[in-house]
Parts: sequence; C-alpha cells; structure tokens
Amino acid sequence: MTITTRFRTNTALLLFLIAALSTLQTSGVITNVSADNTNSFTLQIQPPSDTISAGTFAKFDIHIVGNSAANVFLVARGVPPESFAIFTPNVGVATSDFRSSLTILTSADTPSGNYPVTAVAIVNGEELTGQVSLQILPPANTITSTNTTMNVSSGTSLTMTVTTDQAQYQPNSTVTIQGQVRDSTGSAVAGVTVSVQVDAPTGSQLFLTNNIQTDGTGLFQVQVSLPPGSPTGTYSVFASATKSSYTSITTRTTFVVGTSTTPSVIIKAVYAGDSVGNPTSTFTDGQTIWIWVVIENTGATFQGVVWIQVRDPNGAPVQIQTRISTLGGGETVQEGLDFTLLAHPTIGVYTVNALVSDKLISQGGTFLASADAQFALIG
Repeated sequence: MTITTRFRTNTALLLFLIAALSTLQTSGVITNVSADNTNSFTLQIQPPSDTISAGTFAKFDIHIVGNSAANVFLVARGVPPESFAIFTPNVGVATSDFRSSLTILTSADTPSGNYPVTAVAIVNGEELTGQVSLQILPPANTITSTNTTMNVSSGTSLTMTVTTDQAQYQPNSTVTIQGQVRDSTGSAVAGVTVSVQVDAPTGSQLFLTNNIQTDGTGLFQVQVSLPPGSPTGTYSVFASATKSSYTSITTRTTFVVGTSTTPSVIIKAVYAGDSVGNPTSTFTDGQTIWIWVVIENTGATFQGVVWIQVRDPNGAPVQIQTRISTLGGGETVQEGLDFTLLAHPTIGVYTVNALVSDKLISQGGTFLASADAQFALIG
C-alpha cells in the first residue's frame, strides 16, 4: 500500500536536508552497435553516429537485452570537452526491456571534431560497452532554442550514487558494489578517494576499504565475498567520498542475504520525465518537470519518507519535495513529483538527489538509500 500524501515544499526541510547531505534530432540510418562482454547481456545503441553544431545536443537510444535480471549502472567515456553526458535513467534493472537514453549536451565552447563516445553499462560486475561517433561542427550563426549555455565550472560539493549488482544474494556469493561521484554541477569527478564499508545484519563489520579511486568518469567499483556461513538479513553498505577542495559526502544502500525481517530499501531508478513517466533529459523554460523515483523493498514492510532535492547548474538548491510511503516486502513503487522552475531559471544541467529515510529526520530517522540523476534546461 502506498500512502498518497502529496509532495510538499518546505523551506525548513530544505535547509535541514542540505545540512544532512553535507555529512552523509538524431540523424543518419538507424542501426545497432552491439557489445557482448558478458555471457547473457547485449548493449545496443541507436543511431551509430550523429552530427551537431557546438551549443546543441545529441540523443542516442540505449537498449540492454539479457536473459536474466541484474542491476545496471551507466556512465559515459570520451565525452567532448565543455560538454555533459546525461543518461535517462542512469541506473535500473537490466532485462529484455531495459531502456535508457544518452544525451550529450555541448556548449558553444566545445571544440569542433570527431569524438568516439563510449556508453558503459556495469552489469554483473562487468563492463558492457558500445561506442557511437559524434561529429561536432562550429556553432551555428543563428542561435536557436536548443543552444545551451553550459556551466562547466567545478562545484565545491560532491554527490554520489552507490548500488549493488543485485538486490538479493545467497551466502558464499560475490557482491559487486559500484557507484559514481559527481560535483554539484553534474560533472563526473576523477581522483576521488572512496571508502566502502559493509556491515552484517548483526551490526558487525564485514568489509572495509579506504583507498578506492574514481576513474575519469567518476566511477568506482569493489567486490565483496560473502562467507559460506553469512547470516541472513539486511546488510548495509556505507560509501564516503573525499577530495581536496570539495565538501565530502557519505551515502548508503542495502542488500539482502537470503531473506530479511527488517526493511531493505533500494532506489532502482531516478529520472526526469513527463507526467506519465516517459524519461526526458531536456526541458525548456516554463515546462513542467516530473521527477520519478522507483523504490524496491526486499525486506520487511517499510514505512518512511521519500526525499527529492533539485540543484541548479551552480549547485544551489531550488526545490525539495517529500512523500510518505508504505512498502510491503517484495513490493516496488514508482513515486512522481512535478514542479516548474521559477522565472528566468539558470540554463544548464540540473542535479537531482533522491533519498529514502525510515522516518522524518527530525524524528530520529536514518537515510537508507540515495541516488542521483541529471536533466538539462536548454532555453
């Protein structure tokens, strides 16, 4: 059952959440570009190439086909300078129906040239890749509504998404923990030091590492072996990211070994879209924006709070929404909120932070899961 309490904006909650977070179109012939780096999944991208002018954007459709279910995490390599890559959505479950889109937003300062861009899907702890060719021409003489003044300066705070390759495991299995670190403007940050700790249901520490480094796409990954006699229940994953000149960030997710008598809540997807849930990566001034969050509970019945925070291209918070929901064991719910940015909003990439807590933080609640997404305001 889902309690249909409407999303609401609350300035006091906004200030509290900011404090808590600081601690815690296309052209050419459509064909498939496929990669099969795992035994059971194939990544397809359409179209294989595109040509755009600097200051505009290109979109590519992504389809991951598999014969089993596994969590997927998407990142891009080879993104042109002075540009952003947005996956909508960037996390989800890879099955025969998993689809996403890759939007590459350039600025007027993006150098002309041919760029091979690689879409990377982390599935079952392995990289599934597909490459497209993007040709960027000099900016058009006539500025159109799709020209984007991008904010490419580094933000001073970090955001982080962390997931596991499955929601549920058995003892003697391998858990792959993966994530991405971005700054408050939505840009991936390389060279971030990430610490990962896994705690068993008893509260004892199962695993700890303090020296993971993010790569050029802000991506990190580590594998944890579960002992044959691992206790059943909900395991907690804590990840912290630190880098000089940035404000550190800590986030959390969970997974279940066997079955659990306590809640195990994960965010399966978060993305911007329209009123019926169709993913959309670009919006114009005055357009209504919907943020969709897909939440799964693989443990005991859960009642808690879904939080959404939106930051503008400068990293400043512009929106916060909350919703109270009840989720039974094995249930999945999709929550949506809509908002319109205030007059004369900043053009560029906006960052969405989605979080789930077991109760209001003012009532002693704890953040259980978080995920990030991006969308762009193009004019």
